[in-house]
Amino acid sequence: MRIIVIGSGPSGMTAALLLARQDHEVVLVDRDRGPVHGSPWKRLGVMQFHLPHAFRPQCREVLAARLPELYGALLDAGVEDRGDMLYARRGTFERAMWTHTTRQPGVQRVTGLVERIDMVDGVATHVVVDSEPLVGDLVVDASGRSGRPSAAHRPEGTTHDADIAYAARQYELLPGAESGPVNGGPGIVHELEGFVAMLFQQDAGTFTVLFVRSKHDDDLAVLRDTAAFDAAVGVLPDIGIWTDPARSRPIDRIRSGTGIFNQYRGQSTTVSNLLAIGDAVCTTNPMGARGVALGMQSAAVLADLVATTTPETWAAALDAWSLANQKVWHDDHVISDDARQAEWRGDEPDPKGPISWMLVAAAAHERHPEWMTVLGPFFGMVAKPASLDPLRTEVRAMLRDGWRPKSREGPTRLDLIDVLSPVGVG
Repeated sequence: MRIIVIGSGPSGMTAALLLARQDHEVVLVDRDRGPVHGSPWKRLGVMQFHLPHAFRPQCREVLAARLPELYGALLDAGVEDRGDMLYARRGTFERAMWTHTTRQPGVQRVTGLVERIDMVDGVATHVVVDSEPLVGDLVVDASGRSGRPSAAHRPEGTTHDADIAYAARQYELLPGAESGPVNGGPGIVHELEGFVAMLFQQDAGTFTVLFVRSKHDDDLAVLRDTAAFDAAVGVLPDIGIWTDPARSRPIDRIRSGTGIFNQYRGQSTTVSNLLAIGDAVCTTNPMGARGVALGMQSAAVLADLVATTTPETWAAALDAWSLANQKVWHDDHVISDDARQAEWRGDEPDPKGPISWMLVAAAAHERHPEWMTVLGPFFGMVAKPASLDPLRTEVRAMLRDGWRPKSREGPTRLDLIDVLSPVGVG
C-alpha cells in the first residue's frame, strides 16, 4: 500500500518505520523540514519540544524488540538507558529518530502544512498538503495534541482542562560535577501544598527543573521571571543541590505556559482507511510522562493490525485497543488533576467521589506500606489504573472513618511566596 502518515513525531516515525519494513510505501508529512547538523532545532508545531520528557520502559520495549537499529542509533546519539527508563532531552531523542527514519528505504518525506483529508464515498483517498493532493491507500493521523487533520471525521471526544501552568528551565552540569540526589521517577518529584516541583534527568549531563501551579494562582505566575525562578529552586534543598552554581549552569531561558489538557477522541466511525495514533487519540497531562510511551505502543499496534488483519477491521480493533490501553490513563489523569486542584483549594477529600492515586499513595505512606507492591507496577505503567480499585475501596472506608491525609512534608505555597517577595517580583 501507499500510506500517508501525518506528523513526524515519535509516534508517526515509529509507525512509518514499522510500516516501511512491511514493504509498504510510506509518505511521512510534517511542516518542519527537520534538524540541521550543528544547528539548534526549533521544531515547528511541537510546543512541548523544549520541555522535559521521560521515556518510560515501554519506549525501550518497542525500540529494542521491534526497531533494534533505531534503538542503537538513539544510544549512539547520547540517549542514556539506565535500566529503569531512557533519559534524554526531547531534542536529542527526536533528532536521532528523524535522521534514522529519513534513511529508511520506503519512507519519503514531504514538508508542508496538511490542509485536510479528502474522502470519496466514505473512504479517505488523499491528503491535501499546501494545496497539493497526496494520494494514499491508508491515512494515519499522528499529528499530535490537536489531531486536527482527522478531527472532522472522528467522534468529538472529550476534553478536560488540567487547570495548571508551568515554568521550566534547563541546566547543564559543569565539567567533572556529579549528579545530585534523586527520589524516584525521572529524578525528583515533590507533590507539595499548593505546587509541584520536579527535576528531570536527561542526556549529556543536562537536566530540567519544572514548577507546576494552578493556572489561576497569580502569586506564583512570577515563576516565569528569572529572578523568581532562581529564588524558587533554593526552596527545595535537593533541587538546590543540583542548581548550585558550583555544580551546574542554566543553558536555556525559562519556558512557561499553560493550556494543558486531557483529551480522548476515538477512531473514525464514518469513513474507512483513516486511523489515528498517539496524542491525536489520547492526550494526557505531561506531568505523568505517559504520552510518548502510549504513542509508540499505539504505532506498533497499528502496524501489527495492518500486517495481520483486513482493512475493514482496522478501525474497530485499534479503537478497542485504545479504549483498553489509552483511555484508562486519560481517565486516571482527569481524576488526579481534579484531586490536585481540590487539594490546592483546601477542599476535603470526598469518600463518595473519585479516589485519586495521590490519596491511595498517602494512605500507603501513613498506614499501609504493603500497598506499595500494588502502587509500584501502577507507577511504572505495568499495571493499569484499575489495579488500584481494591485500595480505593479501602481508602473510602478510611475517609468515612475520619482519616485524612497528613499535610505534605516540605515547603508550602506560602513558603514559596515568602521567598519570591524579597526578589521584587511578587
